[in-house]
Amino acid sequence: MEKSKLSNSAIETVKDTEKNCIGCKLCMEHCPMLNKFCSSPKELLKNIVKGEEVDPSIPYSCTLCNYCNVVCPNDVSLKNAFLDMRKDLFSREKSKIKELGYNTVKNHQKNSFSKIFSTSIKGFEDEKVHRKRSVFFPGCSLSSYSPDIVLRTYDYLKEKLPEVGIMQNCCGKPTYSMGDMEQFKEYSKKLEKEFSDNNIDEIIVACQNCFKTFEVSSNVKVTSLWEIISNYGIPNEVRGIGKGIDLSFAIHDPCPTRYERIIHDSIRDITNQLGLKIKEMEFSREKTLCCGSGGMLNVTNNSLAQSQMKKRANQADTDHILSYCEECVESMKRGGKQSFHILDLLFNTHIYSTFTQKDQGTIKKWINRYKSKQKINKIK
Repeated sequence: MEKSKLSNSAIETVKDTEKNCIGCKLCMEHCPMLNKFCSSPKELLKNIVKGEEVDPSIPYSCTLCNYCNVVCPNDVSLKNAFLDMRKDLFSREKSKIKELGYNTVKNHQKNSFSKIFSTSIKGFEDEKVHRKRSVFFPGCSLSSYSPDIVLRTYDYLKEKLPEVGIMQNCCGKPTYSMGDMEQFKEYSKKLEKEFSDNNIDEIIVACQNCFKTFEVSSNVKVTSLWEIISNYGIPNEVRGIGKGIDLSFAIHDPCPTRYERIIHDSIRDITNQLGLKIKEMEFSREKTLCCGSGGMLNVTNNSLAQSQMKKRANQADTDHILSYCEECVESMKRGGKQSFHILDLLFNTHIYSTFTQKDQGTIKKWINRYKSKQKINKIK
């Protein structure tokens, strides 16, 4: 793709990153994209600074997983530099960003926030109560996969936490990842108003992207669903069910919450309560690697995304991979392994005969989101 000029502020960010990079190349070994574009990240950054321009496909091929920062001895984050470039390019080169799939993301986000596929907060009997309350925010991917699991998860939460509502919408992460900050702020304002109008002081999320996005965009406390399930305990009917299963499962930790130790521990506690045989992947917890879907890579550089999915899936020594992000589950399936969501084990008894999810096309996913919205709207 033809190179695009960067603003002075973006160049300064790249310059600072290049200055701090010592050229050790440790970040390159497991990065999904660096080897495709350079022999050294320091040289890549130096050339960008020198020309004050960049091929937009470079920053838009970063999965924004921040693994570079994990292994860097000098605490350099290429993610931050590439994300700043995305924001800068989007603000001044929208036509080129469209070539990288932005219209697909834009339409996805418009639908996600539309009344056809979203709801206001439901589940509070007395809407005028002034005490603080929680809301379960399942996220886009989970509702696209299974409306039934969304509702069964909410029923579980309602039993444990009577003052919890439910809301179907999107956190706006796809828009943020593409660098469209103005639209992201608009989406965030709509969500914040809904939380404020309903006196919400805690958002309970099932999606790891939602967890990190709300930490940035919302003034409301964000709590992981996995922490709650670990603390209150899994449903009695599935407790210890895994002890009779003669299979081992690998856990793929999603990269957005790589530094959230309490989430990692909660997931493993849940699998322990289930009685599953777990085989840890070499790159797990804070050292986990991207599934291939990070940073909207499926849209911006699909061939690179597919390559990373296969690479990551094959790093598991087992045939079955368990994750707690629906996007990751689907990536591991595309990578060639049997894969499923941890909520399948808690609220989908059919999974115990297959240990893999059924493939669902784009149309089916939107139908599921519509069904999920309809079910949630019936909640009083």
